Amino acid sequence: MSNRKLRRITFRYKWDRLKVSFWFAPVVMSLGAILLAWLMYWVDTRIPDYFLVSSRLILAGSPAQLRTSLLSMATTTLTTAGVVFTLLTLPLSTVAAQYGSRLLRVFLGDRTTQLVLGMFTATFVYCLAAALSIPPVEVEAQSPQITASVGLLLMLGTFASLIILVQHISTMLQAPNIAAAAGAELRDVVLAELPEVSSAESQPGSDRLDSLVDADGYPVRIRQAGYIQYIDPVGVISVARENDLVIRLLCKPGCFVRVGEPVSLVWPANRLNEELEGQIRHAFLIGNARTPTQDIAYAINQLVEMAVRAMSPAINDPFTAMTCLDHIGNGLALFVRQGGKASHNYDEKGKLRLILDPVTFAELLDAAFDMLRHCSIENASVLMRMLEVIDVVGRDTDSPEARQELIRHIKLIREESETGALIEKDRQRIQQSGEALVIKLLARG
Repeated sequence: MSNRKLRRITFRYKWDRLKVSFWFAPVVMSLGAILLAWLMYWVDTRIPDYFLVSSRLILAGSPAQLRTSLLSMATTTLTTAGVVFTLLTLPLSTVAAQYGSRLLRVFLGDRTTQLVLGMFTATFVYCLAAALSIPPVEVEAQSPQITASVGLLLMLGTFASLIILVQHISTMLQAPNIAAAAGAELRDVVLAELPEVSSAESQPGSDRLDSLVDADGYPVRIRQAGYIQYIDPVGVISVARENDLVIRLLCKPGCFVRVGEPVSLVWPANRLNEELEGQIRHAFLIGNARTPTQDIAYAINQLVEMAVRAMSPAINDPFTAMTCLDHIGNGLALFVRQGGKASHNYDEKGKLRLILDPVTFAELLDAAFDMLRHCSIENASVLMRMLEVIDVVGRDTDSPEARQELIRHIKLIREESETGALIEKDRQRIQQSGEALVIKLLARG
């Protein structure tokens, strides 16, 4: 497979990074503003001044006067933009301090904030581009009235967007809205497209599994330390199919890898060359931090961190923790309905090509409940909400193994309630609810 094909995963990763950056929308909108300024000036050259001079909706004046007006608009817009940047620093610091720095991604990816920044930048660029497009009166006596009028409309629209931004920030910083945004990221990663997979029992080539010995595989080692942010399983399958290889991924998204650590094994080892090894290595994108692009556990961790901070003595906000649990439960229920990735991937001829270690339901349950359960031993309402979430997830669970994992966490919650400073009535309520939920899950089996 060519490097160009394999790099489509890089494009998807870069696009995910662009979606959570403040500069992408302003840059695109600024380029559009330059094109708009040129287009409006071209329209002005096609419409004589005397057609527009009597209109009250069109700015009138000489080319020099309109150039001065456009430069004044640009200055006003730039000055007001300082207020916008001041408004943005407050929510950034608030989100980082109260909810955790990981949730900054939620705020950075907010479309309204990006578009308001883009409006200010684009209006400033438009006014400059339009003013610079106006030639001296000795060269062109025609006044760019439409160009200047569009600049005025953009400036008015920009100030309107500032009001929208103030309203949006006041609602966005509310804990339920931040939890909802993090919950949306959890849903997105659960619903992310999966490669076509099938179970080993249904494939004629499944007997090749017996011949795969780890000692005989060629280890592909990573050359950069960091967290695995994205893996391209489809690209790896293409490499394996085109070169008749079997590849096993040793790490999953979210794992921390060190320099020289093997991330995959390839069979047969004698078919691998430097070029193929490089293609497989480039299917792993390494970064300084985990991202929820493919990492379901990290998407859960974002909500858990928010809930744990809410349960700290300094904040003591159990309602936020329960809201986070609701979104976690929704993501877990969606995960069990979707079904996890199969560990063995085959090509269209039924030959084994890729072996991976998919995230398990047990891992996600541990990520969702373990840390928050410890922080909530003295709050009966949060422990009860955990049981309610388990009940919701259990309704969509058909696997006996998954139900056993849910029962295990019910037992842990009941044990945790015994170690806290709960009053006896609350402790009994948790014990009775947990016991009834265990009976309900066992009855579904």
